[in-house]
Amino acid sequence: MKLKKIGIAAAIALLSSGITFANQSHDTNALYVQASSYIGPQSNEDQRLVSELIKQIQTDGKLSGQLELTSRNGSVAISGRVDEVTMIYRVVEIIKRNSSVKNIDVRQLDT
Repeated sequence: MKLKKIGIAAAIALLSSGITFANQSHDTNALYVQASSYIGPQSNEDQRLVSELIKQIQTDGKLSGQLELTSRNGSVAISGRVDEVTMIYRVVEIIKRNSSVKNIDVRQLDT
């Protein structure tokens, strides 16, 4: 009987720590932006553009979600998710400010 109580207590402790860990690892107000790793070689110009756009997006304190950016000849594609629909518009506005951007594709961006 004592072994059963220890097993139940251990299971509860394990579940509790897992739930706490899960809650800590998901920060709804965080923003993760990176260059897409699924693309082929990019020109130096496109690499600089993506790096610059990532910095600009990261400095915006009103965005949260996970984004990946790619660029081909100044055409920027954004994929991932943001926490609210209005954030899609905000990301587009930030990217539009850059004069090197020719087109913006948000078809792979979701909430």
